[in-house]
Amino acid sequence: MTGSNPDTTTSNTVFKRSLLAICVAAASTGAYAEEQKTSVEALEEVVVQGVRGSLMNAQDMKRDASTIADAISASDINALPDKSVLEALQRVPGVSIERFAAAEDPDHFSIEGSGATLRGMVQSRSEFNGRDSFSANNGSGLNFQDVPPELMGAVIVYKNQTADMIEGGIAGTINLETRKPFDSDGQKIAFNTAVNYTDMRDSATPDFSGLYSNTWETEAGEFGFLVSAANSKLEVSNNSIQQGVPNLLDIDGVGERWVPINIGARQVDQDRERSGGSMVFQWADNDGSKLFTAEYVRSNATQSWLEHAFQSDDTVGTPSADSDYNDVRFISGTLEGADRYNSYTRQFQQETLVEDFSLNLELNPTDRLQVIFDAQYVDASTLVTDLSVFGNTIADVYANFSGSTPDIAFAAPSSSSQSSEEYFSDPANYFYRAAMDHQEDSEGKEAAFALDVEYQLDNGWFRSVKSGLRSSQREQTTRWSTYNWGVLSEDWAGGQKYFNGVYDTNPWDGLPGTDTYSAPEYGSISFNDFFRNKTTGISGGNLLVPGTDLVENFSNFRSQLGDTFGFQTIADRDGLAEGPFLPDEINPITEDRFAGYVMTEFANEDDSLSGNIGLRYVDLSYETTGGSSFDYLDDRLPLPADDIAFFNGASTAFSDEVDNQFVLPSLNLKYELQDDLLVRFGASKAVAFPDMGMLRSYLGVYAIIEGRDTDNDGVDDEGFVSDYRAGTGNSRLKPMQANNFDLALEWYFSDVGALSGTLFHKDISDFFTSGTFPREITNNGVTRVVEVEGPVNFGDGQVTGLELAYQQFFDTLPGAWSGLGLQANYTYVDSKSIPNQNLDSQEGGNVEVAFDSLPLAGMSEHTYNLVGLYEYEDISARLAWNWRSEYLLTTRDVITKLPIYNGEGGQLDGSVFYNVNDNMKIGLEATNILDQVTNTRMQVNEEGQKLDRSWFINDRRIAAVVRINF
Repeated sequence: MTGSNPDTTTSNTVFKRSLLAICVAAASTGAYAEEQKTSVEALEEVVVQGVRGSLMNAQDMKRDASTIADAISASDINALPDKSVLEALQRVPGVSIERFAAAEDPDHFSIEGSGATLRGMVQSRSEFNGRDSFSANNGSGLNFQDVPPELMGAVIVYKNQTADMIEGGIAGTINLETRKPFDSDGQKIAFNTAVNYTDMRDSATPDFSGLYSNTWETEAGEFGFLVSAANSKLEVSNNSIQQGVPNLLDIDGVGERWVPINIGARQVDQDRERSGGSMVFQWADNDGSKLFTAEYVRSNATQSWLEHAFQSDDTVGTPSADSDYNDVRFISGTLEGADRYNSYTRQFQQETLVEDFSLNLELNPTDRLQVIFDAQYVDASTLVTDLSVFGNTIADVYANFSGSTPDIAFAAPSSSSQSSEEYFSDPANYFYRAAMDHQEDSEGKEAAFALDVEYQLDNGWFRSVKSGLRSSQREQTTRWSTYNWGVLSEDWAGGQKYFNGVYDTNPWDGLPGTDTYSAPEYGSISFNDFFRNKTTGISGGNLLVPGTDLVENFSNFRSQLGDTFGFQTIADRDGLAEGPFLPDEINPITEDRFAGYVMTEFANEDDSLSGNIGLRYVDLSYETTGGSSFDYLDDRLPLPADDIAFFNGASTAFSDEVDNQFVLPSLNLKYELQDDLLVRFGASKAVAFPDMGMLRSYLGVYAIIEGRDTDNDGVDDEGFVSDYRAGTGNSRLKPMQANNFDLALEWYFSDVGALSGTLFHKDISDFFTSGTFPREITNNGVTRVVEVEGPVNFGDGQVTGLELAYQQFFDTLPGAWSGLGLQANYTYVDSKSIPNQNLDSQEGGNVEVAFDSLPLAGMSEHTYNLVGLYEYEDISARLAWNWRSEYLLTTRDVITKLPIYNGEGGQLDGSVFYNVNDNMKIGLEATNILDQVTNTRMQVNEEGQKLDRSWFINDRRIAAVVRINF
């Protein structure tokens, strides 16, 4: 294909001979084979630089695609203040991103998001250059936020399927296309650098990226070489306010009102470093019959966060008599006497690495026959250490929820004679209550081989027939420990050990009795600037928390807590197999996949009607190995003998094998009503495979222990198991299946001007969900009814929606006004899931969740983007607003056990650049310009009533950027 008509280009237009951009080739087929096929067709191309050029390329990719698709060119990613591919994806119609560290962890906000939903669903497939790509964790796909955007040539979002596309995405396929040396002729050098400033953290961090590419024409053919590297650091902060689980209380003179059991606050500092690189070698012979590409892509990301929090999830405060209420809930007042407020310190550290090696050989022995051999090897790893130490105190908390954000203030309990300032700064009022540790050490490897053959026909309607085979084996070992909670000191566990080194030696009889011990260091946190001074904070200023040195690394954590409190870390448990992991925590999974397809492309005589029809067969087998484990309860605790016998630290091993076969038909039609107006129709059957974590063969049984005051003297004199719980995987989980339908109308009225609308519908079965069900479990001769939580399939449902997209530069306006442009898109999604999710756990593995008729998790009914554009002479600018309506984060939060929703909201980002000369550009990028507050809500009853759960605020970011190209 060619670029724009020279008569319509701007003064920034340059002419050059080039190979067709690899991203355009990929968009026309969605498979690596066609990417290589088109890339050898040398064309005379008009290239429009800057924002117009990137939008023109993206528009061409969409128009030439063989199924429903949208795209971003590399310039799009670089021109926005998006620090990852994930953030750039949110500008695409139908795509939304998750702002939390994980949907199932709605208590922790993320630096740059953590996942993408496509048309309201998370079951999309991720690819590098049309091939498999994944991160070595409990998921099955790639963490887009870990991929440096500087390495990308294009990001293409396929929303339906063709038979030659690799299976695995019900929602669609997101393909990351890296740059290749044959994308342009001759030598190209690029260098970008930036400094990022975050205002809450008050931190400045660097970014840099560089690229060198060159091609050489010789008698032996044309050679190309490209090498690129990128590194980015970011340091940010976020604050949050959180209500505990609400209780429906009968308030004297008021009636029944929802009252939170307590109110908490968190401060989190997050650090992220991302580095990556690619190296590509290409060779093409002079007659165009052979093309060879060898490529290596590396992406490495580290993320850590240090959290200080003051909150409780299990202690009920009593509302003061002067509290105010509306018709539904507590509005303002003081919650008094909460005696289990956790003052804790937590450090999370994660490192991920993905390396992708690929070889591709394209042969064109005749004008009609093309044969493509492809080989790929992926090596991925993930390391996680998560350490927490919990202090404990008593506190009152004042709250006022009448405004858009709450005002809270912690105060000394009424039983104390100290002022709040004295009370919260006195280490004698805090004791070390508990600690928790968790580690992950996982790796995955995949080898894949593919053969594709295409033959051009001269037979009327049928233009070509294409067939291929693909075989892959993925071996992944997940080493994922339990979250190992254990007591440090308590009344019912030998007495409380206070921050000041005092040890209560007579906890049971209430008589004075103290000793001293060597207490770990504690720290102090200030709430003076908490939530940008939008809330009161603490009367008197500071809180005490366990020292940061306790959680800086596992060695400190283990030695200090073990020596001082006898805490048993995951590395100190009996029966360890590898490092700190029990046998049942080491879960190898082997996936063998074989696929074959046949597809034909067709068109009528004048090419006004064209399309493809095909069939794909998939054979997928899993072999999983795992086991079961039981917590170990120290028999020194005053617990019933049967409970100590049940939780004896035992573990067993078992394995399972599962095989699945699928036949996946597809049909795509394109009809050109006129030269610039076309209609598309797509229909296909698709499957989405469970995440690796869902398939793990394991059962981990653990206890929730509390204290009890049996003689009503105000002192706990024994412990008891309040809940018997277990987490489980499901190696027999079935893949989700869907029949997908798309109908689109696309109008291309200029080179950078288009208006499109797409209707889509998905009939889906065998949804994945996480829920709980009771199960009798026997261990060591003792039987208990255990609340088991794990993944299951349930029911059928439908997803239906509409996408609208528009983009245009207003070239007809006079002078500098002609630089104005606009991008806008809107997505509407509606789902109809099974009418009753509250099903018996024995019926096909279905589960009991809190309420009926919940929407699909991750699906916003409304999403839209508005992007104001300006490009004239040497100035270019963008102002981008992204908004989505309320959506369900998780059907069952691990803390509240309730559905949690993310409230409606948006974010405004922007950038402005100035071309100093033909080779140098300087600019500013800004993120979160409006200082957005993110609100989550919890559903509290069957009628769908929701109450506020959390409020989050994070940094505004600005970056000063320099880009140099030769």
